[in-house]
Amino acid sequence: MSAGAGAEWHRLQEVLVHEPGPEVFFALLNPDHHLYERFFNLDAAQREHRRLCEILQEDFGVRIRRLCTSILDGATAVPGVREGLLGCTSHLLEDTRPPVQERDPHHLLLAAILGSRPEGQDTALHGTMHNLYFMRDQQICTDLGMVSGRMATTERRHETRVTKLALTALGAGPVASVTEGHLEGGDFIPAGEFAMIGCGGRTTSAGISCLLQEGIGFDEVAVVHEPVHPLIGGRDYMVNMHLDTYCNICGDGIVVGNPALLNAATVDLHVREGAGYRFTGEKKSLKEFFAEKDFSIVPITTLEQVCYASNFLCVRDRECVAVDTGQIAPLMLERLRQRANTAPETWGHLCAQAERDYRRLRGEAEFFPYKREVYAEGLEMTPLGLKNATGGYGGAHCMTCPIRRG
Repeated sequence: MSAGAGAEWHRLQEVLVHEPGPEVFFALLNPDHHLYERFFNLDAAQREHRRLCEILQEDFGVRIRRLCTSILDGATAVPGVREGLLGCTSHLLEDTRPPVQERDPHHLLLAAILGSRPEGQDTALHGTMHNLYFMRDQQICTDLGMVSGRMATTERRHETRVTKLALTALGAGPVASVTEGHLEGGDFIPAGEFAMIGCGGRTTSAGISCLLQEGIGFDEVAVVHEPVHPLIGGRDYMVNMHLDTYCNICGDGIVVGNPALLNAATVDLHVREGAGYRFTGEKKSLKEFFAEKDFSIVPITTLEQVCYASNFLCVRDRECVAVDTGQIAPLMLERLRQRANTAPETWGHLCAQAERDYRRLRGEAEFFPYKREVYAEGLEMTPLGLKNATGGYGGAHCMTCPIRRG
């Protein structure tokens, strides 16, 4: 398989996904402690995820690769996959009977995802992969192929071992791995002659430096520094934790983004020089960067941004699968009200702006993607109900790992 993607708007041909499973149940026992935005119905989230896959496959001809199926098939057919699976579980099943080497691949995979480990006569969970269904983040798809990332949070640190096995089983094994710092897939967007990489709480300068050394070949790389949200008193690393939570490319020369955050985010431009990259010394806002690249901007409000409007998945030039933000807006408003009541100095301004946005958007029936700016740009957005699945903090973009575009 020839893995890789030169631009976000190139036709999506193959994608790796993982349906929310039993690991999510355990996270839902205490959502706030497992990087989730809110509690949600797991059965409904699974139906929504299946619908996402159905739309991609039936409406757009995208080949769906499933994480567990890929690994299990590879365990018997691809050298190194079973050994890798044993490596993922040896620390969980050491000194057990039967020994780990004698256990079947399905049992080993489930043990790895759940972090199942016997303790005395009982069984405990250690390092459960609660966020595994957000398949964007463990790796990135560059113009050179797949690059295995390095997760920033302890909660997700083991996920790359499992996703790397799936990619290897599919013949799309990583061409490079980030071994220093951190790099997560939600911070990477390819755009033809250039690529954007978010730098902040989830992707660090050290991780980006590691990527630039061997995992990417674009002429220019724009390092986008994560902005402090202007409406939050202090800092909340989840509201705009990745680049794709406030900015995303939906076609050649077209971006969707929140103007306040595009203004607040700063860009360092790096250009290819020999075998590496050189920082040009230029610093500008992300909005200015897009203007220089002649990109038009479809603006989204504060409320739409926290409802995952920019977390759409581009499947072809100007064709995307997007979260229906109107379905999520009441839920998010209620959450913001709760936060504002608890910590008005932190959340009061953001909540007030979201309230104003809601009144206007509802009055004009303009919730993303049903916006006049979307239609004016000739974009075709397929709205998708992800009312439950987004509760883990992400939309269609976060839930999909592109393997091949072209």
